[in-house]
Amino acid sequence: MMKMLNVIAVFIAVIMAACVHVNAVEMNEKEYARLKNRLTSEFMQKLKDEIKHELIAELKSEYTIEPKQKQEIKQKPQTVNLTPAIQTQTSSCHETYDIREEKLTEEDELELDTAQYRLGEGLTFKEQMLTIRGFGNVDARYMDKHVGESINQGNNFFSLGEFDLFITSKLSNRISFFSETVFEFESTGEVVTDVERLLIHYDINSLFKVDVGKFHTPIGYWNRLYHHGAWFQTTVERPETLKFEDEGGPLPTHATGIQLSGSAMFEGFDMNYLFSVSNGRGIDTSHQQNSVDLNDEKAFCFQLEAVPHSIVEGLRFGPTIYYDVIPEDETNPNRADEIREIIYGGHIVYLVRNLELLAEAFEINHDEFSGDVFNTFGGYAQCAYSISKFKPYYRYDYINYDSKDPFYGESEFDFLDANTHTIGLRYELSHFNALKCEVSHGVFDDEDVNIIRLQTAFSF
Repeated sequence: MMKMLNVIAVFIAVIMAACVHVNAVEMNEKEYARLKNRLTSEFMQKLKDEIKHELIAELKSEYTIEPKQKQEIKQKPQTVNLTPAIQTQTSSCHETYDIREEKLTEEDELELDTAQYRLGEGLTFKEQMLTIRGFGNVDARYMDKHVGESINQGNNFFSLGEFDLFITSKLSNRISFFSETVFEFESTGEVVTDVERLLIHYDINSLFKVDVGKFHTPIGYWNRLYHHGAWFQTTVERPETLKFEDEGGPLPTHATGIQLSGSAMFEGFDMNYLFSVSNGRGIDTSHQQNSVDLNDEKAFCFQLEAVPHSIVEGLRFGPTIYYDVIPEDETNPNRADEIREIIYGGHIVYLVRNLELLAEAFEINHDEFSGDVFNTFGGYAQCAYSISKFKPYYRYDYINYDSKDPFYGESEFDFLDANTHTIGLRYELSHFNALKCEVSHGVFDDEDVNIIRLQTAFSF
């Protein structure tokens, strides 16, 4: 703190000198503003440096981290006193460390790994910080029956999952940039690059935040919380109802436009809202309108969420409604009309200590302007409980399509009714690598299918 006082003293002295200079030499308003901004910027940079050095020194004093070569010389093992890691986003350490403790528990090792990972700060260019993160997964799957020609090619195979790059940069105190680029490995051998999210975020205040660009549609809970990195989610795969468009999912999970969000705090509960205006669906289920809108109609999505923290800690719930007009497909005579789409949804989530309870339901209404109406209903319920590094879980998936719906019926994907039970186990091999194993029994269009999935998901 003495160093910070010295910096403040220097700043005051500089200001006084500037004031004397201003009195001695007449300055116009622009020159005075430039001088004031420069002095303020220099002071804030020095203050940031002092705080950063103090935080790193505090972290190093709390964690006894020494190179492995030095520790091998010592005959008596060291005792490490672990405390919660500071909450700053950082990159991993490059040196190899060996921490010796007489009785180091698994939870302590996990906490120490987190502290080591968070010691760096990413790439800094003057005032701008650039952070790059990555996610990936490798899967194995076995199915006892072949169901659906387009969405399940092969029964028994290994596969590379998505290779996902997160890039974030803080442009100012209230403006930041975010992008998510995914490399997908197709069954044809091709590698497809998709920009899944690309946006500018304006953090005006807690009641009003703005995202402009491509984002995940604020439809339900899973879609706005669990993104493309499989490491984020407890299970191997997303629920059937919430699969992405290019995986045969029924919902519009991506949108290009503008999103407003915020949170209001009341006595006993918080209220969150999200509202988006976007280009909406394309001519088919996998078509994303990132640069044009074929029919000039805009999609609207609105979600409310209540968080009664003082009544039931960890509970959150709320409704979602989505409206769009899907353009006609001029190349397909069965899709000659536009389709009005209205989606009603709701979620209820309970997260407390080691317990995880998630449930969502959606009703998708398609109304052709010719007068035909088609309804699809889907949802899931999931529960999990963490025991040390182990996390057993169960999920039930259900989806029932209207067989006459031309929007799904004329798609390149096989949209199959599903009624599936899944049990699995997630094991945290390290803080940034999880192993998952799950077994599913499901009925897809009256066909009984058993599926075994294995996955290693990681973050770096």
